[in-house]
Amino acid sequence: MLVYHPAFDIYNCAFRMLQLLTHMNQEQVELERIRIWDFYLAFPNEVRKISFPQSLSQLKKIFKRQEINPYEDLIDPRRIMDRMQPFQISALKYLVSYGLIDSKSLSKKVVMRTEKEIPRDLLNEFDDLSIEKQNVIKLITGFRELPLYGKVGLKARTGLIEFRYDPR
Repeated sequence: MLVYHPAFDIYNCAFRMLQLLTHMNQEQVELERIRIWDFYLAFPNEVRKISFPQSLSQLKKIFKRQEINPYEDLIDPRRIMDRMQPFQISALKYLVSYGLIDSKSLSKKVVMRTEKEIPRDLLNEFDDLSIEKQNVIKLITGFRELPLYGKVGLKARTGLIEFRYDPR
C-alpha cells in the first residue's frame, strides 16, 4: 500500500524550508534548528509535546486548545525525525542548486539565504497558511532566541534530536 505524506516529499520539504526562512527573517539558522522547525511544520499536532519555557506559556495555551486529530498522533516522533533527515538534506541541496541557499554555509551545517530573490508566485503561496501552521510559525518565532544546545535548549525541549553529547 502506498501512502503519501508531505514530510517525505523533497519538493514539499524544500517549500517548507524556504517558507520558514522567509518568515523567520534571520540571516542564518543552524541546520538542526531548521530541521526541527520543519518537523513541526509537517506535524503541527506534535507541538503540544514540547517542553515550553515559562516565558512562552501563552503559546502553549494556543496549542492545548486546538482540536487534536487522533489519526495524526505520532507514536515515535524521534524515529520520524530520523526518517525525514535525508529528505530535508536533499531539499536543502535542491535549494542550493537553485542558488537560494549558500552552499558553503550548508557544508558548515548552517542554512543561509542568498541574495537571489524568490519568485513572486512562490512568495504568494507562503502567505497562504492554515491557522494551525500560522500558530506553528508564531511558536517558531518565539523559540528563535532559545539556544539549540544544552538541557534547556531546543533539542532537549523537543526530544527529537539527541542533545546529551553536544559540545556545549
